[in-house]
Amino acid sequence: MTGREFVAFTDVNDDAQIEQFVEIAMQTWADQGTVLARFRAWPGRVFIGVTAILVVASALFTAVAPDSSQLMGRAALLFSVLFWAGLFVALGAIERHRVCEHGLIVGFRTRSQYVIPWSTVDPGRVRIARRPVLLGRHPDVPSMSPHFRLGWLSTEALFVNGLDTAMHSWMANPDLFGVTDPVKLGGRARSTPFVWWVLGTQRPRRLAEAIEAAMVADGYDAHGLAERAMRQSTTLTWRPAPRNPIPPRYPLDPVLGVNGPLLP
Repeated sequence: MTGREFVAFTDVNDDAQIEQFVEIAMQTWADQGTVLARFRAWPGRVFIGVTAILVVASALFTAVAPDSSQLMGRAALLFSVLFWAGLFVALGAIERHRVCEHGLIVGFRTRSQYVIPWSTVDPGRVRIARRPVLLGRHPDVPSMSPHFRLGWLSTEALFVNGLDTAMHSWMANPDLFGVTDPVKLGGRARSTPFVWWVLGTQRPRRLAEAIEAAMVADGYDAHGLAERAMRQSTTLTWRPAPRNPIPPRYPLDPVLGVNGPLLP
């Protein structure tokens, strides 16, 4: 039995292919169907452990204050620790990745404009990454992008390549967001309608498995996607490696699929 076809261009001047792509690009959150699984960009275990130690230590330090004047100062210290810890956690927790019947919905809004239909997701272009917040240090990657759905302290992420539905965000905020895969270095025009989405989560394999299950159930040949994401895993470093961890997927590039060559 032949599965559903992925979006792929063989001729960028073919009106039928362009119309098909435009129709897909006009999909909204409502077209993605029922939400099957939810993931958030929680901070890593190290941050949680260190924060817990600081909170307990600050609380004990406050509790043994010898007089009211020192009690106020120590209470302020405890409040400061709780405030900043809560802020860091919240900045990640608001980022939601929703695996739906027909695609992904990402972003903090319930009716997010950032949707990635399964027909545009290449099962061969997925990878698990450690230290994803260092991605912007690579010379070919912007430091900030609406495609990077991370918390400030995300230590793991799943990279997924699919339709770019964040176009309005990076065009409307040129001083805030950079452009991934620009036609010219420093330009605002992108060279491809496909893009890498960086989805922060402490359960990247679980997210990959949820995407695989949803795509397979929707009729796409994605069996083995999660295993492939593991095989193509990468660890980013402060000093970037020469290779780009998110190599561009140009309009005429074929879909790699789960059995295609591994990413560099």
